Amino acid sequence: MDAKRMIHTIRYCTLLNSTQRGNYIRKKHIFGSIGKDVFLPFMILPLRCEYIFLHNNIEIASGVRLVPHDAIHGVFNRMNSKHDYEEHIGKIEIMDNVFIGTNAVILGPCKIGPNAIVAAGAVVNKDVPPGGVVGGVPAKIINTFDDIKKKRGSTKN
Repeated sequence: MDAKRMIHTIRYCTLLNSTQRGNYIRKKHIFGSIGKDVFLPFMILPLRCEYIFLHNNIEIASGVRLVPHDAIHGVFNRMNSKHDYEEHIGKIEIMDNVFIGTNAVILGPCKIGPNAIVAAGAVVNKDVPPGGVVGGVPAKIINTFDDIKKKRGSTKN
């Protein structure tokens, strides 16, 4: 981990609430972009943060990993003295009104459409359509955002 990323991670983890963490990421321009009302858990800041784009009204639960790169090129390069394999990097974009459940893994490149939910423990390795609810390994459509919203209903009397 480079020094700048380590300093940002330490500072980020000292912030006591998810709103402050979102504001810190925005102020320091750590991600490619970050919108309003983005709630982030404690996490080690991912490598290649500049490839992460978060829109508005996003809640990310604890243990979620955002991974915009892979590392298989290292294995391939150690097999080949030419070292002609490059790191694969892909943009992660999370649109408006998205919830990502505990311990989900989001692999780049992918786009999570607006009004979507990623279930706890899911591994997202391709785009999630608008209004989709995905779960499993690899993540697949299991419901719709509107169905979940309707089932939950309003809790106010």
